[in-house]
Amino acid sequence: MVNIRILVLAFCFLISLFGRAGSLPKIDVLMMESKEVNWNKAVHASVIINAPIEEVWEYASDSTRASDWSVYFDHISPLPGIEDGKKGSLRRCFRMANEEGARWDEMTLEAIPLKFRQIVTFNFQGFERNRLLKDKYVFVRQQYRKIDPQTTEMTFQTQLPPRSGLASRIVFHSVKKETLDIFEKNLKNIKFAIEGRPRLYLWKK
Repeated sequence: MVNIRILVLAFCFLISLFGRAGSLPKIDVLMMESKEVNWNKAVHASVIINAPIEEVWEYASDSTRASDWSVYFDHISPLPGIEDGKKGSLRRCFRMANEEGARWDEMTLEAIPLKFRQIVTFNFQGFERNRLLKDKYVFVRQQYRKIDPQTTEMTFQTQLPPRSGLASRIVFHSVKKETLDIFEKNLKNIKFAIEGRPRLYLWKK
């Protein structure tokens, strides 16, 4: 007869391996969970933009501008409901122009104008590691800091939920270097766009 203790341990291991199942938690639960994140260990990149913080915030708050600066996704489409960029708003990010292949959804958890926007990225579809990504989510933050009336620092950060399973940690760390590279290039493209200069990095298939 199979040992019950062994079955319980095996079940616990599978939970830790494949992470949480089910739909995305409610926004208030996600906000509480995001406050437990160790942002000091997040993947992050910053850029100094020669423009007022109000201009930087307005530009980055418009999801439809993503085609002008992203090196990874072709475009972002705001979804029906709450106004784009506001708390509770949803948008869909598409890797390809024809909207086939890799895509994912994002919800704005919190938005404090001219300071920061917190986002949860989820519903990953069409990725090579799709089985490992099923029902997973990560947190993203955009931070804005006024250096002087004509200069702004903008920062991107991303980090796993504090109780992520082993599979989530494996995938997250396997793409850490690529994620940082994307952050740095996207931020420089945003900088150049706001400053009225030609795009620096192109989208790559």
